[in-house]
Amino acid sequence: MPSRRQLTGVETRGMPPMPLGSVSYPEAMAPLSDAELCERAVWAIWRSLDDHDLVDARVRGDLAAVLEPLTALPLGNRPQRLIDTLRLPDPLDPAILYWLTRRLLTLVPELQAVAIAQSTPGCDLPPPLA
Repeated sequence: MPSRRQLTGVETRGMPPMPLGSVSYPEAMAPLSDAELCERAVWAIWRSLDDHDLVDARVRGDLAAVLEPLTALPLGNRPQRLIDTLRLPDPLDPAILYWLTRRLLTLVPELQAVAIAQSTPGCDLPPPLA
């Protein structure tokens, strides 16, 4: 999913900027930790929202694929609800697009909290969210 803007200068609260293209092939093929899955999802959400690409079914499908592993994390049923909505056929009703955008934005800080908790030694995951 190519981005029309570089995100290297964009910081999200609690997460340092991630340089694009800095992952080598072996790193890209290695299984991701829960923290890395969350970070990857945060960046995919920001790229999609930054480019206003949620109206494109292919981009929504790509984002849904990134969010799929999050269904195993203690985030309640929200990742699955977002995935189901992302996979709706075109055209998306403006109200659904608005709902989707708001829910993705509210998921970002929770993903960051999980990523921080997972990367902090001795820190447990937060309880599942409703």
